[in-house]
Order: sequence, then structure tokens, then C-alpha cells
Amino acid sequence: MDSTGKPSLWWGQVAGQHADMLARFGYGEVKRHQALRYFTWQWRWRQILRSEQFRFLLRKTPPGSIGRVLLTRQPLSAGLWRGLPWGPADRWLYALATRLLWLYAEAHGDAEVLTLGEPSLGNPPPVLWRGEVISQDLANCSLEVAAMRRALDGRQPTSILEIGGGYGRTAYSLLGIFPDAAYTVVDLEPALSISRFYLTALYPHRDLTFVDAGDLESLTARPDLVVAIASLEEMTPEQVDTYLSLLSRVVRPDATAFVKQWREWHNPEDHLEVRLDDYLMPAAWTRVLHEASPVQTRFVQAAWRT
Repeated sequence: MDSTGKPSLWWGQVAGQHADMLARFGYGEVKRHQALRYFTWQWRWRQILRSEQFRFLLRKTPPGSIGRVLLTRQPLSAGLWRGLPWGPADRWLYALATRLLWLYAEAHGDAEVLTLGEPSLGNPPPVLWRGEVISQDLANCSLEVAAMRRALDGRQPTSILEIGGGYGRTAYSLLGIFPDAAYTVVDLEPALSISRFYLTALYPHRDLTFVDAGDLESLTARPDLVVAIASLEEMTPEQVDTYLSLLSRVVRPDATAFVKQWREWHNPEDHLEVRLDDYLMPAAWTRVLHEASPVQTRFVQAAWRT
């Protein structure tokens, strides 16, 4: 979002697609529609040989664990998977990959996040492991939170600001493990309304604020943790500068900013080549984390402390 309130062409296009899905399927099906345009990956046989994520998971999973995953029954009936345009073979592959990701998160992610469990709200794909529904979103959140905790270095945030919160998967995890933190989501419609629906239903008594990205002047949060996951690359450089300038003014002393995004990404709508390392972070911010993301190895996760 730039200073005039006009979204990038890419962000505007995605918002339009999500609005159409919301009109057709409602809030109760966001994990089978909008979530597939956020950070839930669609595993298909015709694409699997090109999947760096899948190769990563196969390398990192012990053979015995792969065997248990393969031998554990997974329901694949069309009724349970309604709304997802996948045949039985692709459903099986999706469940296999999600289970492998979950096992990796159990070994390397934040256990407290996984303990929260995947909410049934939003109707997640019915991937089962040890009798419970599991998800890519919660597994990825556990890995991201593990990195955030390293950057926080023992600090407990009291106010969290997320830029581009999607349907609310990251906020669900952070609100669950930091029970005293206030939370502010900045996003475009309809994502803002979707995250409001999701988070207020799951955390009806928490201090939640939702700010439209075109109305940054109304932002009152003083965060000590800022989170942006797969959102900055959807903006133009000028829009990113607007956010960084804003954050440098509103964050609390000794705040932490955590970013995860593509190392390099081509924005086809705005004709931009986007690289995380090209961003001009405020001079007063000290980088405390910069590494390839686990599983999604073309992503970088980085953090700064003010």
C-alpha cells in the first residue's frame, strides 16, 4: 500500500480473487479456498518432481518415519475433501506431504504452537495424524515461531503487529503462546474481514485490532514484535518504504521485527524483481537473524532489533 492508499496491482488482483471466493463459499470454507493462495501448498503429482520442499522433507525424514507415514491410513473420500478439486491420488499426496512437514515441525519447530491444535473453523483439509487433524499452516507456524523466539532472545511481546495477516494463521499461533499480548492486523479487504471473523471467533476476549492498509493513519499500536510473512514482496518498493518508515516511528524501544519472504521473486503484475536484501531497513535497526527458511528454502527469514 503506497501513501495514496492504492494497492499494488498484484495485491489488488489477489484481493479481488479472494473476494470472489468469499462471495461463493463464505467464511466457513476459507481453509479450502483462500488459504491455498496464502501459505498452504497444493501438492500435485504432475508437479512433485519440481518441488524443492518435497525433496527437502524426504531428505530430512528418517526412513522409519517415512514408513510409518506411508502405512498410516488416510481417509480420502470425496465427501471429506469436498470443495478441493483433487482426485484421490492428489489427496493422498497432499496428506503425505503434510504429514512429513508435521514430523519435521515436531523435530525442529515450536512444540507449544503444535500443542494448540488445528482449529476446525475454516474447514481445513482432513489430513489425520495420530487421530488428530493436522495442517501445513500450523506446522509452518511452529517453524516460524521457533525462529521468532531466537530473535526475541527470551523477550515476551506485549503488543504484536502483523502486516498482511491472511486469514489469521500466524496470529492464531502467536495469540495462543503469548496470552497477554495485544494483536494488530494490517491488511486489505477481504483478508481483513476474514482474519477478523477467524480471530474474534477463536479469541473473543483478546485485545484485537484490525487496520485497513489504506488507513495507516489510524494505527495506534506500539508494537514490540512486528511480523510480515510472505507479504512485503506483494508491494512495490515505495510501499515497503512507507511501512518501514511507519514502523521506525511506532515500534517500542528494543522491539523485534521478523520477516519471511522469497529470497528473489518476480512480481508479474507490477513488473518488479523483489529481493529481501534490497530493502533499506532503518539505520537504527540491528539484524539479529538472516537464514534460509527450512522446508521453503527459496524463502529467507530474517529479524532486526530496534
